[in-house]
Amino acid sequence: MNKVRIVAVREFLATVKRKSYLIVTFGMPFFVGIYVGLVAVLPTIFIAQSSAAKKDYGLVDLAGVIDAAEVDRMARGEDHDEMRQAAERIQKVAGGRASGMAASLLREVTAPIVFEPFGSKDEGLAALRAETIERLYVVPADWMTRGGIESYQPENASFSFARSRGREALETLLSRSLLADRVPADLRSRIEDPVLNAASESFTVGKDGRVKPLNAMERIARFAIPGVFALLFVMSVMISSGYLLQGVAEEKETRVIEIILSSVRPYQLLFGKLLGLGAAGLLQLIIWIAVGSLAVSLLAAAALAMLDFKLFVGCLVFFILGFLMLGSLMTGTGALGTNARESQQLATIWSMVTIMPPAFTWMGILDSPNGTLARILGWFPLTAPITMMLRLGTGKVPWWDMLLSALILCAGVYLAIRLSGGLFRLGLLMYGKRPTLREVIRQLRHA
Repeated sequence: MNKVRIVAVREFLATVKRKSYLIVTFGMPFFVGIYVGLVAVLPTIFIAQSSAAKKDYGLVDLAGVIDAAEVDRMARGEDHDEMRQAAERIQKVAGGRASGMAASLLREVTAPIVFEPFGSKDEGLAALRAETIERLYVVPADWMTRGGIESYQPENASFSFARSRGREALETLLSRSLLADRVPADLRSRIEDPVLNAASESFTVGKDGRVKPLNAMERIARFAIPGVFALLFVMSVMISSGYLLQGVAEEKETRVIEIILSSVRPYQLLFGKLLGLGAAGLLQLIIWIAVGSLAVSLLAAAALAMLDFKLFVGCLVFFILGFLMLGSLMTGTGALGTNARESQQLATIWSMVTIMPPAFTWMGILDSPNGTLARILGWFPLTAPITMMLRLGTGKVPWWDMLLSALILCAGVYLAIRLSGGLFRLGLLMYGKRPTLREVIRQLRHA
């Protein structure tokens, strides 16, 4: 273990001192920040231009069913539709500090919808051609018996979020007009929204029969934590394997590897490189996550408040074990390549086997976390890391199932390091040619 530690420290320090590593590590957040800033500023300009050019909606009521008082109420912004309520909640959560694109979007969402009445369809169409209104809605004279609304818009009309609210606002206006003077005012809101209103409540029932209010953020966090760990697992393996294969290729080309193998065993060299270069890759991810968390401090604080410690530890265990197994397999197989590009192609096979099955079956895993498919993928060492992270997020996995998967994965890590050590030794000592299948099998038997 002392030699493993020496190799790991040497590989870690040599990697983090590289200019390319420093540029990518600290430059990536900078360039991403510039990109996000542009993405935020440009839509703000377009939204501001759209808001400045926003026009009223035209309305022709040939059936005589629209209540003028309801039209005025909507124009004054006294109605509280779902979009307005959601926008108000966002403003409340943000403490009224929403700015830039968020503020522009909130203003457009919460802007009152104004219907301009016309006496006839011809007058409304003339106003539409003159571009004084955005769209024209006509309630036919036989609407009470036949139903159906006529909608008119310019040929060059473009789509915007505010314009899409026009039809929904007209539906609300018609329903309120029909209820006016027929239903008491305190009952109208319950008729318009009988289920999902402010007085509605949701609860969860545990296996022990305990009932408690539904915490949507907590449920989101239970699925977000495994999702974040799975994403970081894929990124860390890809980044670290790149450093591993690059370092191995350089040492093979300079023949420094022959001198190194005279002092350490292939298994010690492999494990030391895996720990050192893996730590460098994880450090890079931690820096990116820290910078991203500072940029979205409100979301980071909410995530920490809802953090499930047991779920976090469980995902961390499978993250580490999966990283050790997949990293060793990719390094051992990649060492068989004659150059860095070929090594990367050989190593990609393991990442595809690990990532693709859970990626295609994640919906089935979440729907039935203890089903046959979920358990097979959770017990198979290569697919276990990502699959178990997803299963743990459901909160329905028995403790013995999780323990069995972890033990199988530990055995897989040991076997992967042993087999990869043999391939690692074979690949490092061969120059200019690819090992034959017979030589690979002989080394695997020896390992």
